[in-house]
Amino acid sequence: MSINLFPPEIHSHICQLACQDDGRTVRALSLVSKYFRQISRPYFYQSLSISGSAQITALDLALKTTPPHLRLVRHLFLSTHKNDASATHTPKATDSTDSASILRILSLCAPTLETLSFVSLSPSIGTLAISRLFRTSFPHLRELSISGFYPFPSAPGKMPSLQRLHLHGNRNPHGLLEAGVLDEACPSLTHLRVSGLSMATTFALELQAAFKGDDESPFPSKLPGGLRCVTVQPAPCLQVSAKGAANMARDQMMMTQLEKLEIPEGIEFTLLPRPSIDGPSEVFRREWSDRLGRI
Repeated sequence: MSINLFPPEIHSHICQLACQDDGRTVRALSLVSKYFRQISRPYFYQSLSISGSAQITALDLALKTTPPHLRLVRHLFLSTHKNDASATHTPKATDSTDSASILRILSLCAPTLETLSFVSLSPSIGTLAISRLFRTSFPHLRELSISGFYPFPSAPGKMPSLQRLHLHGNRNPHGLLEAGVLDEACPSLTHLRVSGLSMATTFALELQAAFKGDDESPFPSKLPGGLRCVTVQPAPCLQVSAKGAANMARDQMMMTQLEKLEIPEGIEFTLLPRPSIDGPSEVFRREWSDRLGRI
């Protein structure tokens, strides 16, 4: 039977199922004919991979001028730089523009997003954008990956459906598990991954206290109630410097503490090896793309 004999509803459903990558499939379908451009139009923004200032600005403009019923972004990878090699730690003149565009993009996409991977290699953008992200309501978000110097998610009820959370960019996120704030912010969380750790002995001790569940401090460490998998990854090996010996000793203390964690029943704990380089942009984009095929 020819595909041309199927009704538009079937063609539309096929497009929806086919457009589960970074957006290249829907763009290709839109070039087949005027008919398929119309059929694929509702899925044109379904999955987006955006990197660098030019693409961020272009997406901001496109979303602002697109009717809400066609602005159904379900999967988004968003990076402040095209690649890790292009990142600099010097604030640029475009940073304020990029920051405003990023915040607007997140706000416009929030009602429909299901997966989000955000990489900020710019200190002048990252913390502000991530802080705003954690205070924005994402009712359908199930998977979130963050790379940048992040504050902790603490606003209750903003991410009620979030199941997988990956945090990278804070070398020692001590306080992440204190007072049950993560449980309140992400009540459906089942998978937690924290990477890029360095000299984070206090976080390792906090994690052990949360595993034991007997922390009697004023702000006790606590895991989300439904958490089943915890993955931790240290940062690449420290470079030799004037303070290298002391820093390496603190880093080794962290590793020793992580390796001797007592894992409670019902929790699957994984300690990943150190990566050779700390270039999150391509790694996060690849992991986001790979997960799309499993959802």
